[in-house]
Amino acid sequence: MRIAVLAASGRTGSATVRHALAAGHDVVSVVRTPSKAPAGTTVAQADARDAAALAHAFRDADAVVSCVGHVAGQEDPTLLRDSASALVAAMAAVGTRRVVAVSAAAAYVAGDDPLSRFIAKPILERMLKANNVDTRAMEDVIRSSTAHWTLLRPSRLVAGNGSARYRSRVDRAVWWHYNTRFDTVGRAAVDALSRSDWIGHSAFITE
Repeated sequence: MRIAVLAASGRTGSATVRHALAAGHDVVSVVRTPSKAPAGTTVAQADARDAAALAHAFRDADAVVSCVGHVAGQEDPTLLRDSASALVAAMAAVGTRRVVAVSAAAAYVAGDDPLSRFIAKPILERMLKANNVDTRAMEDVIRSSTAHWTLLRPSRLVAGNGSARYRSRVDRAVWWHYNTRFDTVGRAAVDALSRSDWIGHSAFITE
């Protein structure tokens, strides 16, 4: 499979590329700065908000994985929404249907355990209000598209080597587990491409 990874130079993106290559996929790294693209991939330069440039990058792709995310210290309250709009427009233009987009569990309380629902998430909502609003807007854009989508909602992202035995739950949070390594999200994103039962659903990911 030929997979276009948007934001391939970031921590989640590079992990996705690594696992995609290990699985034998052909990978297109879609990045703003070509020199930062992971080795062993075809490089396509595009800004995440540029639908025309994304369409060029996606033109031969069987699937797209979007790893666009907010960067600490850089306020950009519409990054995810705008990039999702460009993403679905680009996919429609070239006829690519399958997309996996990395979202965030912090923006949702679907079926959360009591600690998350009544203590942690309310605090995070105040701290990350703009990011959460943008995350939810991004998901709305993708869900309303004609794409065959899966939204990954990892718990708090941390560094370190991930595990093949991560926990997941469709449309409901995983109870009592609160951290996910970037590496694990990359693995789950590649796994999601072969999970037909995840199409049209949000998959909560944690370790």
